[in-house]
Amino acid sequence: MNAILDLSLHGSLAFLVVWALDRLFASRMRAAGRGWWWITVPLAFLVSIPLSIFPAAITAPIVHEAGAWGPMVRADAAARATAGTMGLSQSEVWLWLWVAGAIIYLVLVVVQTRAALFRWSRERLSTDPELLGLLEDCKQEAGVTAPIGLVVSDCVFAPALLGWLRPRILVPRNMPASMSRDQLRAVLFHELAHFRSLDIPLNWLFAVVRAVHWFNPLAHVAFHAWANFREEAADETAMMCMKAASPVIYGEALLRAIREANGVAPPFGALAIGESIHNLKRRITMINQYQNKSSRWLLAGGVLTVIIAGFIVRPIHAEDSGDPSPVAVAAMQTWLGEIDQSQYGQSWKDASATFQKALTSDQWVAALNSVRTPLGKCTSRKFASSVRQAEVPSPTGPQKGDFVVTQFKSSFENLADAVETVCFEKGADGTWKASGYYIKPDI
Repeated sequence: MNAILDLSLHGSLAFLVVWALDRLFASRMRAAGRGWWWITVPLAFLVSIPLSIFPAAITAPIVHEAGAWGPMVRADAAARATAGTMGLSQSEVWLWLWVAGAIIYLVLVVVQTRAALFRWSRERLSTDPELLGLLEDCKQEAGVTAPIGLVVSDCVFAPALLGWLRPRILVPRNMPASMSRDQLRAVLFHELAHFRSLDIPLNWLFAVVRAVHWFNPLAHVAFHAWANFREEAADETAMMCMKAASPVIYGEALLRAIREANGVAPPFGALAIGESIHNLKRRITMINQYQNKSSRWLLAGGVLTVIIAGFIVRPIHAEDSGDPSPVAVAAMQTWLGEIDQSQYGQSWKDASATFQKALTSDQWVAALNSVRTPLGKCTSRKFASSVRQAEVPSPTGPQKGDFVVTQFKSSFENLADAVETVCFEKGADGTWKASGYYIKPDI
C-alpha cells in the first residue's frame, strides 16, 4: 500500500507541474508541443519512482527510535508471522479496501466499454458515396491511412469517435443535410485529429490511473484537465487541416454540434466534438487566435517534457541515488548480520550510545525474540534506498546529528516481503553505529 501512496503522490505532483505549465504557455504554444508533457501525467501515476529523487523532508522513511519501535512491530509483523491468528492488521484492511475499489472501478469501465462497442458494432456502416468520399478526402488531407467506418444514426446527438482497433465516426442522421460541406469537413477533421493524437488509448490509460488511484481526487481532476486540453488540441489540429477555410466556419460547426447535443453524453468511451461544453469560451478563443501561436514553441515543449520526465518518471537505481555514505550502509549490513545470527546482545553492544540509553540490553533482546525470531531465517536482503538527514524523530523530540536512513527489501522464512528501515548515526570518532531499527511487511 505504501507503494501505491508513493505513486499517487508523484502522479499528483506531476499533474500540478504540467497543469501550471499548460496554463502558462497555452496562449503562445501550439497544442502539438503541449500534448507531449500531458503524456507524462498518467505515466507518473503508474511508473514506480524511487523515493530518493525527492527532498528528504518528503520521502525520508520514518525512523522509530529503539525505545518506541518494539510494540509497533509486534502489531504489524507478528500478525503476518502468525498467519492471521491475530486477524487483519490496519494496513491489510486499507490494502483490501484499495483492491476492492480498484476492481469495482475497472469492472464498471470494462462492462460499459464492452456494452458501447457491442451496441455500435451492430450498426450498419454508411454507404452514402458522398459522405464516404468526403471522409476519404479528409483522411488524405489529415494524413490518416487506417480504415475508419462512418455510422449515421438517430441514436447519437453529436459527432464522436469510438474505438481504436476498429474505429468508427458516429454522426447524427440530420447533420449531413443541415451542415455545409465545409462544416462537415470541420467535424470530420476534429474526429480524425483525436485518432491521430492517440486520444482513445490515452483515454484508456487515464481510466487505469483512475482505477488504481480511485481514492485520490487529483487523479480524477487530472483526467478532466487532460480531456479539456484534448478537445482544444483537436480543434487546433482540425483548423490546421482546413488551411484556407475561415475560423468562422469551424466555430459555426462547433456551436451547431454543441446545440444539437443539448447536453446529452456521448456513448461511453467515445470522444465527441462538443463534450467540453464548460470549456467552450477557451475553445472559441483558441479558434480565433491559433494562427498567432508559434510552432517554435514545439521545441520548448519537447525540452520541457524531457525535463518533466527526467525528474518525475525516470526510474533511478539505488546505486545512482547519490548515497552520501556507503561506509554507513556497509556498517548496517554488518550489524544486521549480527541480528540474523541471533547475536542480539552483541548487536546492542555495537549500537550507538543513544540507542543504548533508549533501552537496556535485556529489553532489546526480549524485543527481538518476540519480533524477529518468529520471522525465521533471513533468506535475502537487497538495498532499496538511502538518504542522509541532519535530524530524525525520537520519543523525546527531534534529535539532531549526522544520520543515514536506509531501507532494505528483505525476505524471511515466515514473511516473504518485508521492509527493514535502519538508521545509523555518525559518532564523534567518525564511526557509524545503529540508532534506530524498524521492520514491517512490504504492502
